[in-house]
Amino acid sequence: MIWAVLILTAGIIGAAVSIWQHLGLSARARSWANAWSRGGVGEDYVLIHLPCISALAITGSTAFVLVPERSTAWVLLGGLFLLTCLVYPLLILVPTPAFIKPKWYREAYPKKKKRSARKKK
Repeated sequence: MIWAVLILTAGIIGAAVSIWQHLGLSARARSWANAWSRGGVGEDYVLIHLPCISALAITGSTAFVLVPERSTAWVLLGGLFLLTCLVYPLLILVPTPAFIKPKWYREAYPKKKKRSARKKK
């Protein structure tokens, strides 16, 4: 039971940090966009990985506490873990979708347009 409370607390803290960074109401909350490489690991961590890990911690710990039969809780946790293991490689390979990025981030760092190669006549 104590582990479920600790995991739930960690999940809530992670979710709060994720929401704080996503809203970007202060310069410190927006600092992740400047400090890390945009379009790389930093962007993925803030916009995808931390929210997913927080959601996994919150749902897993509450399922463990709320489900009276421990075998059912372990099946749920195991299923969530396996789902995460299957989805995680996709999150690394697929670029971060634009709808996940906050509005302030899209406006401050517009997507670079690729130049088309033109032949000179």
